[in-house]
Amino acid sequence: MNDQQTTEHQPGPVRQGPSKFRLWLEHVGLVVPKDEPDRWAHRRGEPRGFAVLWMCFLLISTLTVFMALGDPVRVTAEGYREGARMLVTVISIGITVMWPMIRLSQVSPVGGGMVVVAKDLVILLVPLQAVLWPQVVITGWTVSAVAASDVLLISWALIVGAFLSIALGRGRRAKLGEQKLDPDRKAPRPGLSRTYWMIALIVAILLGPTLLIWLQSIGRAQSEDVRLLLRMSSPLTAPWEMLKDRIWTGQHAVVGSAHWRATWMTACFAASAWVLVAIIRGAGNGRLAQSEQRA
Repeated sequence: MNDQQTTEHQPGPVRQGPSKFRLWLEHVGLVVPKDEPDRWAHRRGEPRGFAVLWMCFLLISTLTVFMALGDPVRVTAEGYREGARMLVTVISIGITVMWPMIRLSQVSPVGGGMVVVAKDLVILLVPLQAVLWPQVVITGWTVSAVAASDVLLISWALIVGAFLSIALGRGRRAKLGEQKLDPDRKAPRPGLSRTYWMIALIVAILLGPTLLIWLQSIGRAQSEDVRLLLRMSSPLTAPWEMLKDRIWTGQHAVVGSAHWRATWMTACFAASAWVLVAIIRGAGNGRLAQSEQRA
């Protein structure tokens, strides 16, 4: 009897819970929870996981670019400005290439692409201001040059956002009690059509620089205005055009009226793209309402 009581009161092996780091990863949605259903299965951690990834991307990009310059004590002002231009270009690649690659590889959300894009734009553009505007003091770039670069990158972010809003679809209305991130079996899975969307976006980004190289190879790009317009037509080459040193002006990275014209053209194109998204979304909602009434 005593032996039985001793056996019953013997403590079993203590089961250790997940570490604090694991709990944090589960909280932001980057890993699957071990002891509960995975509520974020089809779009993990929205938008917290994406915000963490974007901040890590900015941090790693900044460290990589400026560590590549060598000893910080010996880096000249010209070398630092070169690194800052590289950093702005890397950020533009993150906005125009990496962001759509991530979203196009995921299952479409219940609410449609516009809901995701609206959240993503806040996550992308707010840290961009914190990286871009301090360069006025650090590099000596003019406020006009930094403002033009900011408007151009925001415009391209809006263009890519409009592109994603159409590519990810309009979604559907969530049922009563249904979570926005619940798995949606009716949503289309990423397939070959998403690859075509991504190829079309990359073609749009590289079209201007590719055309400029081709015209120069056949000796047709004689006009400086044409060359400037083609360089400004891509988010990969525009930062180098606007932020390059112009020592003969007495200031660094001075943008002219031609740069501003190209910048506002890009902004107008971004606004037009969102007008098109609104038209497509409105037409889609009208058809959805009619089908629900018939049902």
